[in-house]
Amino acid sequence: MRHRCFRWTLVLSSTALVTLGFAHEMTGWIAPEEAKKMRNPIQATKASIQKGKEIYEKKCVLCHGIKGDGKGPASVGLNPKPTNFRDSHGEKMTDGEHFWKITTGRGGMPSFAKDLTEEERWHVINYINTFMKHK
Repeated sequence: MRHRCFRWTLVLSSTALVTLGFAHEMTGWIAPEEAKKMRNPIQATKASIQKGKEIYEKKCVLCHGIKGDGKGPASVGLNPKPTNFRDSHGEKMTDGEHFWKITTGRGGMPSFAKDLTEEERWHVINYINTFMKHK
């Protein structure tokens, strides 16, 4: 009898974790207000965009895709799906929100706080902003 109770406890715990995880996914990934207000200190020059492109192709393209459409080869099993920078979602996010998300990461999106300098993250943002211009 004791063995059966243990099994039920495991099933209930797993169900609770799945439910909590699902509820967390549904709430969205919202940057704090102070992040939304951050301004990109790096001007979107050709040089900055080129640097951002080089970094993006090394660190981001596997999930977000070469076209920034969120359909990179590694995106298939990810939930939630990677951001599509070509649709209105990318347009609605401020540079500060992008910076915060690149810095903090969540779920399948890793934190790049240690892998990229602040300047490099801003260059990447200048590059991903070009996807909206090429719909």
